[in-house]
Amino acid sequence: MKYLAAQYQGNQKLQLVEKEIPILGEQDVLIRIAAATICGTDFKIIEGNFPAEPPVVIGHEFSGYVEEVGSGVKSVRPNDLVTIEPHIFCGLCKYCRIGKEHLCANKKGFGVRLDGGFAEYCVIPEKTVYKIPDYMSSSVAALTENVGCCIHGIERAKIDIGDHVAILGGGFAGIVLAELARMNGAGQVYIIEPNSYRLAEAKKRGFLTIDPTIENVADNLLRATHGLGADVVIEAAGRIETARQAMQLICKGGTILFFGVVPPNEFMEFSPNDIFLKELTVLGSHINPYSHYKALEIIENLNLESLITARFNLEQIEDAFIYAKSGRGFKVAVYPHGVPI
Repeated sequence: MKYLAAQYQGNQKLQLVEKEIPILGEQDVLIRIAAATICGTDFKIIEGNFPAEPPVVIGHEFSGYVEEVGSGVKSVRPNDLVTIEPHIFCGLCKYCRIGKEHLCANKKGFGVRLDGGFAEYCVIPEKTVYKIPDYMSSSVAALTENVGCCIHGIERAKIDIGDHVAILGGGFAGIVLAELARMNGAGQVYIIEPNSYRLAEAKKRGFLTIDPTIENVADNLLRATHGLGADVVIEAAGRIETARQAMQLICKGGTILFFGVVPPNEFMEFSPNDIFLKELTVLGSHINPYSHYKALEIIENLNLESLITARFNLEQIEDAFIYAKSGRGFKVAVYPHGVPI
């Protein structure tokens, strides 16, 4: 059976193509994709700033209904609504064998090196398929992978009760990181974001905001933190400018978390003496190890439906990417079988 898919062809080209559904293995699940959301990584793949293996159907944040299962599948059955943890690990390299599978030397990702979610159908191994609770919509279920990444980042940052947390970037991930930081006991959460629409959402959720287009970020944050700086600074914009700024906002003994995906050809200078004198902790956060399950447990409390601000059919994939890049909202969802009424 043939199906429609948005395939990255390389050379910054995304194209709608017809593909043939592969034969299912014993542990495979055929998913009729209900919703897939656009991530910043998808842009970076198309721009050539993120390693992918074209031709490949992109999209790694998605949910769908089980259409068919292999003979050995036991955890899901046809018509179940499921979400996908989109990574396959080799199980044999050093990192897999010391409990750090997400750093696997031979990792493959659906939507990056394996066909992903901007398609009518996708075949996924059972071990990466999660049945979702009945109360959750397919649109919110598609966001589980992103929420799992945010949970991993917050766990890495080790936020303490009463901490001042500054988040550079108030997009979808920035808002989720802020919500999780507050759940973990942060005393104040500051979102630094130039987009007025996103700032308004952050304010509505009760976060303190700084608009870098009209305010001096460092001065405002120092004033709010009694001249000390933030205990935790999270770079969530994926921009070299905000990565540099993180070093200016951190207090002594603080933690800087690089969460956003800064293009690999971008570099910054810093003084090792600053890290030495301030006893800083500088961390990265990569994907979502062992946090997809946790994301399903907490996602209901994050009020994410309101952050899906535009919806498109699969045939409108180019328009969906144009809208997402405009920054007029938060998450853009693509529905391969039609936008729900």
